[in-house]
Amino acid sequence: MATKNIIAQKFGGTSVATPESRQRVVAHIQRTLNEGYSPVVVVSAMGRRGAPYATDTLLDLIHAQGEPVDGRDEDLIFHCGEVISVAIMSHLLKLAGLRSVGLTGWQARIYTDGRWRRGKIVRIDPSRILRHVEQGEIPVIAGGQGATADEGEITILGRGASDTSGVAVGVAVGAEKVEIYSDVPGVALADPRVIPGARYLERISYRKMYEIGIYGARVMHPGAVLIGQRGNTPIVARSTFTDSPGTLIGDVRDESPLVGIPIFGNVHLLTVPEGHRWGMTPEDLFERFAAVGMQGEDGRTLVVAVAPDWRREVEDSLKSHGLVVSSVATDMGLVSLVGEPEFIATSFPTAKTVAAAMGIPVAFAERTDIRCTLAVPNRETSRLAMAFYQAFAA
Repeated sequence: MATKNIIAQKFGGTSVATPESRQRVVAHIQRTLNEGYSPVVVVSAMGRRGAPYATDTLLDLIHAQGEPVDGRDEDLIFHCGEVISVAIMSHLLKLAGLRSVGLTGWQARIYTDGRWRRGKIVRIDPSRILRHVEQGEIPVIAGGQGATADEGEITILGRGASDTSGVAVGVAVGAEKVEIYSDVPGVALADPRVIPGARYLERISYRKMYEIGIYGARVMHPGAVLIGQRGNTPIVARSTFTDSPGTLIGDVRDESPLVGIPIFGNVHLLTVPEGHRWGMTPEDLFERFAAVGMQGEDGRTLVVAVAPDWRREVEDSLKSHGLVVSSVATDMGLVSLVGEPEFIATSFPTAKTVAAAMGIPVAFAERTDIRCTLAVPNRETSRLAMAFYQAFAA
């Protein structure tokens, strides 16, 4: 049990990409100290594809040597970006007069199941992290990675999983809250890159945040939301580049009937007539394949939306369960509404009417208690999301 008030702070790739942004990170950490808290910091790799130490740049380097790439080799190079970021940020904190210690996922005692490319945290031993906190040091931990407890095999938790590390570490050390910093000031009703001026939320419940995450919103990894919910640890989505309070994600009442219009673009739709026999929960499906499943009206048919890179693995898993894919639609996208049950029930027919009036063909439609989703050609997703925003949120 921690004896100091801790706030876990995770900083994404854009937050640590440039000298200026890294100084913003130092300022946020200093502010946390000034407020009487002990920060525990988790960082992503620096920047995006093209930046010298970005994860995609490193992956491009190994894939350029030839295919296929062994999973262990890919995880080894994948984890380097975060380790570089840790070293730089720990050094910058020291230059600012703050005591710090950089830790890889393995050194932070984040233990995983050993699966390559999409490992899963099975346990975190917080004793070393807490020892550094008690000694007045700021732990700076590599996000998105861990290692097996027996052999110390480095494994990666998957794309965007530094969020998962940040929240999991926060829960493990008994943090008062976890702050997730990125280049946006919180959770918006829709992707601001698609709908400029989309309104940002002050608060959203764990359940709704998870739903908009698995159906396309990229502001936070859905696995992080589940971990926060299970640990009853509030999460705050904030911007590194402003001092705005951000969006609170927790056991709270949603501030409006509609909380999200997520887009899940560039997917293949796999129709599986007896898909109910697969036994894959939505959480398992997303965790294993970054895919989502939708149920047909007959209650037996499953429609899986999966990125092209993961399609073969999904089909192999289905075959291992004696299931076959009856049809495939490529170059598709999902546009959803997420909100309160009464709002979704009344909005679902309108959503289909909006698509029809725009001449957008709907390949599949599904409604649950808190979400309705239309599968449409990928090229139409932004246009439909904009129409939904105007119809339901403006």
